[in-house]
Amino acid sequence: MGLTDGKLAKMMILSFATDKKGKKKGPPRPFPVMYNPERFSESISTRYQPQYEPGDSGEEQAYEHIEGKEVSFEFLFDATGASVNSIQGEAASKLGGVDAQIELFLKLTHERDEQEHQPPKLTLVWGTFIFDCRLVSADIEYMMFNPSGRPLRAKVDATFKGDRPRVLQAAMDKLFSADLTHVRVVKAGETLPLISEKVYGDPKYYLQIAEINGITNFRNINPGMELILPPIDKQSA
Repeated sequence: MGLTDGKLAKMMILSFATDKKGKKKGPPRPFPVMYNPERFSESISTRYQPQYEPGDSGEEQAYEHIEGKEVSFEFLFDATGASVNSIQGEAASKLGGVDAQIELFLKLTHERDEQEHQPPKLTLVWGTFIFDCRLVSADIEYMMFNPSGRPLRAKVDATFKGDRPRVLQAAMDKLFSADLTHVRVVKAGETLPLISEKVYGDPKYYLQIAEINGITNFRNINPGMELILPPIDKQSA
């Protein structure tokens, strides 16, 4: 995995709508995880087709194809306020439960498109780990509840199936360009206009950054804060 400013990069799930042929279309919808997974597992498999020879009671296995790799992660959702400087954690704490974050996670990773009638394609990004895939399964366990019965903490065991991870720097540069949504950690001394100039080449887009992150006072940002930086149409902005 990769480091960003001495910190382990926050894992991001990018959700893409698809056309009728299953190809990605439009900009991705980002879902930064609340906590980076502590570990993950990989699974690979090869499919064989049983073959029988006439007069032979034995069975031979003929190679058919290699299955796509599967990866599994355990994601923790928490609304107790323990996740400092986490967009999802702060949102869950304000809402008083993790049910909305779980619903958003499932919507972006599993819900079928109303027009194309198929689930979204996903790209998992974690440092140098880039994995194009689709969600296979998600087992959700709720562990804490407030007095009204809303879940305060949940664990999601998610399995994704796709291609091999891409670690080419060119792919990373394209993925984290100003043309796609990504998350940036605020550095000491940075302001929204300064970040806007660094990312978009012009400080005037700081208002769009503030709006998408729910910041009412653009001067009130602190080092370590995570900001979602969306693609900006500079012609209409």
